[in-house]
Amino acid sequence: MTGLAQAAKSLLLKEFIDATILSMRYFFKPKFTVNYPNEKGPVSPRFRGEHALRRYPNGEERCIACKLCEAICPAQAITIEA
Repeated sequence: MTGLAQAAKSLLLKEFIDATILSMRYFFKPKFTVNYPNEKGPVSPRFRGEHALRRYPNGEERCIACKLCEAICPAQAITIEA
């Protein structure tokens, strides 16, 4: 870039003006924020929820040692010996 073109660019603050125009363009666009938990996003029909340990009405656990809770635990805190 020649010295004259670089001087014109810095004097006219082209980058500053471009950045300001870009930020104003995004400022006036509609927002994509979802106010969770008051608004819920779309749920896929294939969504089955998270794994949960269910119980019989008498309080006994319905565990069949499928090891799904062991697989889903992020801290690896659950171990199953079947």
